[in-house]
Amino acid sequence: MHSNSLKHRVIKSGMFIFSGNALSQILRFVSNLIMTRLLAPDMFGLMALAGIFILGLNLLSDIGLKQILIQNKRSDDQFVNTVWTMQVIRGWLIWLFSIIVSIIFFLLSKWQLLPVDSVYNDSQFPYIVALIGLNSMIYGYEPTKVSFGNRNLTLKLNVTITLISQLIGFFAMLIWAFVRPDVWALVVGSIVATFSNTVMSYFIIEGKRNHFYFDKSVSDEIFHFGKWIFISSIMGFLVMSSDKLMLGALVDAESLGYFAIAGLLVGAVVQLVGSMIHTIGFPALCETFRDNPSNLGNVFYKLRLPFDVLLLFTMSFLFVTADTVVEILYDNRYQSVGWILQIMSICLFEVRYRLAGECFLAMGKPKLQSALTFVNLACLYTFGFSMYYFYGFEGLVWAVACSALSTIPVILFYLKKFQIVDWKKELMVLPVLGLGYLAGLLFNWVFDKFF
Repeated sequence: MHSNSLKHRVIKSGMFIFSGNALSQILRFVSNLIMTRLLAPDMFGLMALAGIFILGLNLLSDIGLKQILIQNKRSDDQFVNTVWTMQVIRGWLIWLFSIIVSIIFFLLSKWQLLPVDSVYNDSQFPYIVALIGLNSMIYGYEPTKVSFGNRNLTLKLNVTITLISQLIGFFAMLIWAFVRPDVWALVVGSIVATFSNTVMSYFIIEGKRNHFYFDKSVSDEIFHFGKWIFISSIMGFLVMSSDKLMLGALVDAESLGYFAIAGLLVGAVVQLVGSMIHTIGFPALCETFRDNPSNLGNVFYKLRLPFDVLLLFTMSFLFVTADTVVEILYDNRYQSVGWILQIMSICLFEVRYRLAGECFLAMGKPKLQSALTFVNLACLYTFGFSMYYFYGFEGLVWAVACSALSTIPVILFYLKKFQIVDWKKELMVLPVLGLGYLAGLLFNWVFDKFF
């Protein structure tokens, strides 16, 4: 009965997460299309690079506060409010450090210590970093009711609030862009969306309100749990961001803007699937491991099957149709996005294995995530610098796309070690690649023939 209850909640939550994230990505996609008509490519490059620094500050301070609320059996007020208090403090610290980072870049630019044509040397860059750091401070006040909704797989309100706040942020961005078509439209939209999400979470989701409280024994437990997540997050940030950090120093804002838009298109699929893997897969695997660990492998592959089909089909379809997709969506200023999108589509093959990371975390082995991230990071830097040296911008794009695949043998090794891997189920989904490729060829033929 309990397993049926879990299955029912997974399916129901999966529908909410999939539909909510699909709508979220559609809104984000439409927003991007509209903004590319109103704003120049270099503005997307500026915002992308500034966002990387804020992401870095968030990940460099990640001690698994949300994860421990989901993974830990405790839900008493002392435990929950200590976690929330640490979350608020962390948000303020991130904003403070974002201001410090902005001052450093301002001074480096003033003293002419940055490459003249780089994105880092843009006069607006320090101010953008300082302002979007506000998002982390606001987000720190998000109530723990949101995490417990994820823990219990009751996600309807969470998904609804996210969509509404995103829509509010979009309208704020759109209004600003019509009045003043500059990069600040993107900044304002981001802050308004975060503020809306936090406020609505307080007033719409039922449950106890958080208050400031600190218990040292709880904080010790959090730091013990989060130390490996902290290490993994540091390396994860470097894996996710090294491409943009390097390109920010090597190319101009326009080229970085092309890369960011291609990343946005691929990222729409990654975000859709990745959020479902984390929001649904992690709680389901945690509950399975707590109550029936012998069934972990069965639940793991049942959860992964739909992700495999979607990702493999989309990967091969995008690889074939990238230039056509960009031609349909964007004006002539953005056609360079096509070849980047084609290469970046290869990343999707690795995303299906992210459920394994959630499985290792559910088993109480967060250090395995650190090992996977280290492998990815080592390959990215080794191949990234060498490929850029020999082949320039295109070589670095190839290195970024392929470096993530390096973790797959390690993941399979650990899945085999813990008697989870099923080779038949690993191989039976691969023909979907061929279906996506054929669908892509058909799509190109129809477009060439009739348009």
